[in-house]
Amino acid sequence: MRIALLVAVTMLVPAPRPVSGADLKIAVVDMQRALNDCEAGKKAKDQVKAKFERSQEALRHQREDLDRMKEDYDKKALVLREEERRNLEKDLENRSLEFKRKYEDFQRDLKRTDAELTSSIVQELYDIVREYGQQHGYSLVLEASSGTLLYNDKAVDVTEEIVKIHNTSPHKEHPAKRGGEKE
Repeated sequence: MRIALLVAVTMLVPAPRPVSGADLKIAVVDMQRALNDCEAGKKAKDQVKAKFERSQEALRHQREDLDRMKEDYDKKALVLREEERRNLEKDLENRSLEFKRKYEDFQRDLKRTDAELTSSIVQELYDIVREYGQQHGYSLVLEASSGTLLYNDKAVDVTEEIVKIHNTSPHKEHPAKRGGEKE
């Protein structure tokens, strides 16, 4: 009796309908390429590159000075008195540590600047992708540059459309982007 009732109930309850290939519409976006190809992304990358080159030049000069001091020390070390030699060694060590700290600070600052300049652009791109997906009836929009997408037909890649939409959309002005910021 219980089995018959269970069978009757299951016949009345509709089974979940599996999604068929015809119902599923998928697109792919390479967000890294979209960021690099959109005008705002290019501008941000140019700002980061300019800051990198300025900082790199300053570090290069400091490195050259440090190398000259080391070379000079190596030439004089044998003829210097013990106390002078120790003082020069200590000075060289302090300057080397200072250079290392500046280099590490430079790396962190560069990453922070890049993140500040691009995070709002990335958020705008995500918003555009979400809206694009809804407007065009996509069930899924997958991200291609993360390394997890193994294959996609280029016909489902909508990156170019996303870049075009971003380039023609008004953008919010962010403090980090105003006036081609120079540091």
